[in-house]
This record gives sequence, C-alpha cells and structure tokens, in this order.
Amino acid sequence: MNLTYAIITICGLLIAGIVGIAVMDPGYITDAPAMPTGVKPTVCTGESTPVCGVDGKNYHNLCMLHVSGVELSYKGECVEELTTEAMATVSEQEPTTEPTTEPTPEVPITSAMPAPPETHMVLLPEGSSILGCEETEECFLPYSLEIWVGDTVSWSNDDAAAHTVTSEGPDAKFDSSLFMSGDIFEFTFDEPGTYPYFCIVHPWMTGEIIVNEVKEMVVITEQPSEEPTLEEPIVEERPSGPVEVIMPHGSGVPGCEETNECFLPYQIEVSSGETVVWTNMDSAAHTVTSGLASNPDGNFDSGMMMVDESWESTFTDSGEYDYYCMLHPWMTGKVIVS
Repeated sequence: MNLTYAIITICGLLIAGIVGIAVMDPGYITDAPAMPTGVKPTVCTGESTPVCGVDGKNYHNLCMLHVSGVELSYKGECVEELTTEAMATVSEQEPTTEPTTEPTPEVPITSAMPAPPETHMVLLPEGSSILGCEETEECFLPYSLEIWVGDTVSWSNDDAAAHTVTSEGPDAKFDSSLFMSGDIFEFTFDEPGTYPYFCIVHPWMTGEIIVNEVKEMVVITEQPSEEPTLEEPIVEERPSGPVEVIMPHGSGVPGCEETNECFLPYQIEVSSGETVVWTNMDSAAHTVTSGLASNPDGNFDSGMMMVDESWESTFTDSGEYDYYCMLHPWMTGKVIVS
C-alpha cells in the first residue's frame, strides 16, 4: 500500500514539473520539431565550413543547414546587403578628396592705356587731274577713310600736277593750299565726325574722312625695348614731264591775289630745260605774260587763252621770272629756274 502511494506521488511531481515548464515557455512543447516516425536522428560533426541559408542566416556546415530544414543560398558566410540609409551613411563617412589645382602661369605686367594714334596714307594717283577718276571714286585713294580721334592722315601727291586738299563747308577744317608733285600734306583729326574734302584746282576730285570717337581701351604688354634700326632714307626721283600751273575757277574776280591763288601754284621751281604748262580752268579768258603789269619784259607771252586751253614755255636760262594776266592784272605768279 505504501509503495503504491509512493509511485503516485512521484508521478504527480513529474507531471507538476512538466506543467510548470510549459507555463514558463509555452513554445517549448509546440515549437519542438516532431521526430519523424521511423527516422533515425542525424548527428552532425563539428567541422566548420560556413554556409548561408535562404533565410539569410549563417550555418556551421551543410549538415546543420539540412537539420534545420533550410535550403542552401550559397557557400560561405552571408553577406549583409546594405540598405539605402546604410549606404548613405557609409558614403558620408568616406573621406572626400580635395581637387588639386594646377599652378597658374605668371602673366606679364600690363598697363591699360588708350590705343596709340596712327598715321594713315591717302594717295593722289597719277592722272587724277584728268576728268574721269570721279566716276570710279579713284581721284583720292582711298576715296573714304575711317580713322579714330587723334589719328593723322597724310596725303601724298603722286600726280604730275599740283593739287590741294580742302575740306568742304563754311568752316573749313583743313586746307593744304597748293602742294606740288611729290609733296605731302598731313592733318591730325581731334574731333569725331565726317569730313568731305576736294581739290580746289580740280574740283571733281573728292574724298571723305570718317573720324570715330575712341571708346575702348587696349592692354599693351610691356616688352623689353629693342635697339632701333636706322633705315636708309628713300630718295624719291622727281617725276618726269612738264610742271603744271592752273588758272582756277574764279581767278578772273579780284580777291585771289590776297592769298596768292590766282595762279596755282603761285610760285614754282624748275630746273634749266624744264617746261611749264599753264591751263585755263576759269570761265574767263586769260594770258600768261612775263614781267609785271607796270613793267612787262617780253620774255614770254601766251596770247589770249580761252577756257580749257593750255600753253607751255620751256625755260633754259636760270633766274626768277615774274608773270601776270594782261586781262586781269591782279593775277600774278613766279617761275624760279635753277
């Protein structure tokens, strides 16, 4: 009887222990894998060959992976994939490389100053004293020239005849007066504007100068100065052919004697044996008579010269020869023969 009570008491204690464990961990009984009926338990070794399961967990070896009922993902430990936030955190922690800047080459010292003034050339070409060049605007070459304030224009008489460079308008900006073949006239323009001009002796000869105002600055690099090279002067030969004198339009009216412009040029210099040609460009008749009105000397006399007529005389003896117009005695000129 006592033995029976003892067995009952021991069974009751065992059942109470099992119930207590179940209360403390409810999954202890439900989560325990059921042992298949008739299958012997698998015993895994302690060999360490890590593998990664499809559940993303590491297993000590294939045996333990299979025992856990998980499929193989790949051999080796699982590599944790970085989330977007983790990648951003890593990128923030990565050190940034400062860009390297190459040294800039040294720039030579410069100084800002206005562009230096220039000298421009205009030619009075051979044959410009003959009508026709105005049709192609080639009496002055170039016909139109564009420059800046402060620039200088130089007119060179390459023709055999005498000419003038005279600006148009009541306020004549410039006037060369008569300058001979081979001579040069220069003028510096200090105000912007357009300046038309012509030749008083040959009024069909026209041109224009366009002067622009300086608004921009240029930068001139300071360069080491070089020794100037001396150039040999160019000796221009005097053009062959007779020297021309004009009786300009309006010379038959008193007043031209005040500026010595009744004959253009008023005074010429020739060498012994050279010829002088007088051409009447006025609307009145004229004469070329040696001497003065108060004392004619009879060395030469053209007789009556009508409009557009010419008369010439060759001088062989050196000396000074005054002459005048018998019809308009205020018209005087001079030839110097050397």
